[in-house]
Amino acid sequence: METPRIRIDEVDDICVLICYLIYSLGCPLSKDQLVEITSLENAVNYFNLSQAIEKVSGHLCEETDIDGETFYNNTPKGIKAAKDLGATLPLSVRDKMFSEAVRVYTRDAMKKKGSFLAVRYIKNADGSCTVGITIMDEITSRQKYYTAVTVENEQAADIIKQKVKSDPKAFADCLDQFFKCSD
Repeated sequence: METPRIRIDEVDDICVLICYLIYSLGCPLSKDQLVEITSLENAVNYFNLSQAIEKVSGHLCEETDIDGETFYNNTPKGIKAAKDLGATLPLSVRDKMFSEAVRVYTRDAMKKKGSFLAVRYIKNADGSCTVGITIMDEITSRQKYYTAVTVENEQAADIIKQKVKSDPKAFADCLDQFFKCSD
């Protein structure tokens, strides 16, 4: 039996989702990134998202220019909305959107830094942490692997992050060996 898709249509709920995603990532997001993240499984209508972005601008989120592109970052009211109202969003939507936000953010951050690996984690409401690891193909510069791992606490997330970052080539080689299908 297929799990029904949950869609967020109310502009106010989308405003909360925007604040939640920015707060959870701890990083500003651009409109293009928000569109890509929320278009996963058509969770949010594009036009409603555009209305929500306009609504949060200057109130729940402030606009920041980074390399000529507008990014949105939470104001103190946006942080409060994310903390107080984020739990009102369906858990399946929050989890899917957060996982997609980590993937999109790390991919874009790697492109800007010219790196082939990015590791990011977020602390979940229950104290556990979700660690997102993206590895780009060094030749094609396209995403090669993305994995998300949930661990029991920040200490475990920090250990994973440090181990992966201490020898990213070995980590990528390990994945290559594990997923190698034939010679």
